[in-house]
Amino acid sequence: MIKYRIYLTAEERQQLEAMVSKGKQKASAIRTAHVLLASDEAIGSRQRESAISAAYHLSTKSIERIRKQFCQRGMDLFTPQPRQPRSDKRIDGSVEAHIIAICCSEPPAGQSRWKLQLIADKVVEMGILDHLSATSVATVLKKTSLSPGASRSGSSHQSKVRSLSAAWSRS
Repeated sequence: MIKYRIYLTAEERQQLEAMVSKGKQKASAIRTAHVLLASDEAIGSRQRESAISAAYHLSTKSIERIRKQFCQRGMDLFTPQPRQPRSDKRIDGSVEAHIIAICCSEPPAGQSRWKLQLIADKVVEMGILDHLSATSVATVLKKTSLSPGASRSGSSHQSKVRSLSAAWSRS
């Protein structure tokens, strides 16, 4: 079943054909143009997904994704999108301090301990960051050797490690 149907206008078809024939674009853009041209239903010669996937060495999921992106963005599909900054790069010392403070506080009512997603939601709710993933919270807590569900709270808890220097003796 086709979720996204492609009906190219004459101008869009002309732009895509020019893109394919010139070959000056990135290979991924040319491949996308090929898929869109093969998927066009406006002229009645739409190819099946299996035929397109075999012809252009793509999975049917990739073809669906290209069709979906075209239906949502149109020809803007070929303009490069600005890169999103990584969320872990936005976590500085003050954000880490807030995460640790949340983790050391009492868990919310109905919860026996803080879960990673609850901590992330609390940071967003407090307005410290716009978005924070549970994975980023786990990374921060791993760096500080703090577990969100530990029975003893505190970020300065050090585990005792037995020294191996005595075991390594030269003869």
